[in-house]
Amino acid sequence: MSKLSLQAQNRATLQRQWLLERNDATALETIEHLVGMQAQIPLAPYVGLWTRLTTFQPDNLVKLLEGREAVRGSMMRATIHLMSSRDFLAFRPLIQPRLDREVFQNMTYGRHRLEGLDMPAVLQAGTDRITESPATAVQLREHLAPLWPDRDPAALAHAVRCLLPTIQTPPRGIWGKGGNPAMSLPHLWLNAHLTPTP
Repeated sequence: MSKLSLQAQNRATLQRQWLLERNDATALETIEHLVGMQAQIPLAPYVGLWTRLTTFQPDNLVKLLEGREAVRGSMMRATIHLMSSRDFLAFRPLIQPRLDREVFQNMTYGRHRLEGLDMPAVLQAGTDRITESPATAVQLREHLAPLWPDRDPAALAHAVRCLLPTIQTPPRGIWGKGGNPAMSLPHLWLNAHLTPTP
């Protein structure tokens, strides 16, 4: 078997990412083909889709987000990614072990700040607050702080964001709007549950 040159590997990667030429696919087909798109910067997926698609308009993605066919949530590397709702439900359980490590090994929010906590109780309190309405990190901290007054509320909110399958709701990520990131959960936002891992 012959070895691929670096140039051939480069071209294959660009082809796989649909970056060599624009494609006639839909925005949703592209998001699923890529298995998600980095969305830590809220408008980055619009540029990414425009780069790849012949007829992309920002409203194509806005409709997917507002129609809940696509979501923004904590995924790879514990950062926000744009995914189809179907892929989020399927892949989030597979990525959860990495997110668990992010929480408990994080130098800023994890380690000693979470040691000895009843984590199921923290997650239930976070779920209770998110069930009232989508919650920002500030709202989560304000809700959790009185329940664990001896703990760092930012660490508690970070644990909720990573250990629960949180989704950022619009208007965050909407072209021409924006807003503070507010979190919901799949059973509330999508009326669906995560796909169990095999």
